[in-house]
Amino acid sequence: MKRQTAMALAAVFAMSVAGTALAAPANPFVDVPAKHWAYDSINKLAQAGVISGYGDGTFKGDKTLTRYEVAVLVGKAMANSDKADAEAKKTIEALKAEFGSELNNLGVRVDNLEKNASKIKFTGEVRERYELSKDKASGDKNYDQLRVRLFMTAPVADNVTFKGRLQSQSQWGTSAGTAAAPDFQSKDTNEAKLDQAYIFGKVAGLDYSFGRQPIWLGQGLIADTSANNDGLLLTAGKDVRVTAGAFKKGDLNFTLGNIGFKLSDNLNVTASYLADDKDGTANLYDTTAAGLKYTGLKNFTISGEYGKNDSDYAKAQNSNDASKAWMGKIKYRGANGQKANSYGLWVGYRSAEAGFDNKSLSTLDITDQADTNLKRLDNIKGMEYGFDYALFKNGILTLQYNDMESKDGAKTDKKNFIAQLVYSF
Repeated sequence: MKRQTAMALAAVFAMSVAGTALAAPANPFVDVPAKHWAYDSINKLAQAGVISGYGDGTFKGDKTLTRYEVAVLVGKAMANSDKADAEAKKTIEALKAEFGSELNNLGVRVDNLEKNASKIKFTGEVRERYELSKDKASGDKNYDQLRVRLFMTAPVADNVTFKGRLQSQSQWGTSAGTAAAPDFQSKDTNEAKLDQAYIFGKVAGLDYSFGRQPIWLGQGLIADTSANNDGLLLTAGKDVRVTAGAFKKGDLNFTLGNIGFKLSDNLNVTASYLADDKDGTANLYDTTAAGLKYTGLKNFTISGEYGKNDSDYAKAQNSNDASKAWMGKIKYRGANGQKANSYGLWVGYRSAEAGFDNKSLSTLDITDQADTNLKRLDNIKGMEYGFDYALFKNGILTLQYNDMESKDGAKTDKKNFIAQLVYSF
């Protein structure tokens, strides 16, 4: 709260203790009737996290408040309006109209609060990572990396919200990065890049997202990519969610489809499609997949997906047959950034024939390697073991070991170990 506002509120408190009446069109110390609609509205704002509480930090929902006390809460809600959704903002507007005189009497002018309230919410994430890769064909490699991400969220209009992400990454001890990878991954330097910038909302009963956005299909087997995807996605439905869209990444134009079907509270099944059109030349993706996610066992999450790529490129790698892939994963619990000392364990398996994922749309989240088959879900098979632990609130340590080998006849060993700390602010 601005300094002048705080001083004004302090003055009002002092005057109330002295028993001095505040000259005003309406007496702010008159009790708001117990059945007044403002109580329900304030409770909803508190539950939505728009206001943090009253007095000692807790909201006393069973206490009768004066108009002055309600006005103080309304002022808090106005100052935190960036946290409010469309419904909460309508509630705040109604409360402003009802208690406008009290807000003005407290020196909290409605226009000033609206003008000074920040519309953009910034959050951030830092990742410190070390990798050790063992490859008999090209030798062992060590890689360390610092990555910083800055996230932005801002309301644009009713039911329209903007999201953006700035990212910079480089090797430890230097601002330099690695050489450019032969897929969509650009040169890894400390230059800040806007790899997400999109709006989302509702129109004509449809959810939409437009701009540079993350793309996730099914359980992530055919698309799990968060950066530099420019396009439009439309989604409809509740228990059956249907998504269709198109986006551009690099020099490829993609169309996609996804169906998520909630069979029960614990079981969701998915069907996905992804294809590219490379101006009449041999396409790289003509991929379909079916998957599921089950959470019916206490503390366990089970997921799996099967897919095949019928593109020209995939068939050329497999004697005119489609390239097939599948993955399965069992996870116990999971580190929660909001709860220190929480943890998780998981084990998974992935297998993909040559040509399944030529451009790393779904990856093992491995840094660039000389042999990028370890990075891609392409001519690779093997186990994945992981452990994550919340060292402190908003700080998660992850250890992961990938025991992989090439899926072709050579069966070259491709082992990889990752240790990383991610903390958010």
